[in-house]
Amino acid sequence: MPLPPSIRERIPFGLRIALRRAPALVRDGVRSLSGDGQGQRSGPEAFPFVQTERRSPMRRQGTRYEDSLQQAKEHNVSRSAERLEGLVIGPGQVFSWHQFVGPPLRANGFVPGPELHDGELALGGGGGACQVANLVFYLAATGGMEILERHRHGWDLFPDDARTLPFGFGATVFYPHRDLRFRNPHPHPVRLSLQVVDGWLVGALSQPQDTGVRWSVEEDEHRFVRRPDGVWRENTLLRVRQDGTREVLVRNQARVTYALPDGVALER
Repeated sequence: MPLPPSIRERIPFGLRIALRRAPALVRDGVRSLSGDGQGQRSGPEAFPFVQTERRSPMRRQGTRYEDSLQQAKEHNVSRSAERLEGLVIGPGQVFSWHQFVGPPLRANGFVPGPELHDGELALGGGGGACQVANLVFYLAATGGMEILERHRHGWDLFPDDARTLPFGFGATVFYPHRDLRFRNPHPHPVRLSLQVVDGWLVGALSQPQDTGVRWSVEEDEHRFVRRPDGVWRENTLLRVRQDGTREVLVRNQARVTYALPDGVALER
């Protein structure tokens, strides 16, 4: 039974998170702690063809973290990447972030890092690891995976700054409630690679051979909307196969927390 808001707000954020996670940890037991022990692993030799790849910087100019928080974030990114490096997803197999990365506990090598809570920066176990989840979602989307579960932050915190991907092209994870899951629909296995190299998070999805099929993602229906509770940003992301076939990948809605640049049109 949820606590009344008046009581819930008096409980420190970290303790509230621990209480929310406790039932899942009790339910899953030792299995939930062993994320990097699950799943088949392989070196790159059997997967020579890179279907899709991308990298993202560990530090961005617009980041407003204190250095200690930035270091904690980088630690959690590296730890998450370690747990996914070389993971093989067989035909029909389902990838689950919570299954293969495990809960963000100190026992799993994670530390408290920056994460969002109601649009505000807070300190939480494994905070910052969503950078890896974002990249995994990109690889899954452009690698033709069937997306089963994906969540994103409900807040748009910063205006676009040299954005190279459409707004909302990412994923957030929060143990045990918000997972990132996808299924491999191909008749062949694929291999995930996640590594931190020279200040970059580098990811790739590889397969045994080139099937000649490619996917990309396009944005549609992008707009800013004024509502009674503020300004919201919306769009739809479409996955486009090289033959022109289109499908809706995700629909995004997020509350805007910054002043819109001059000239941005608002709908009502």
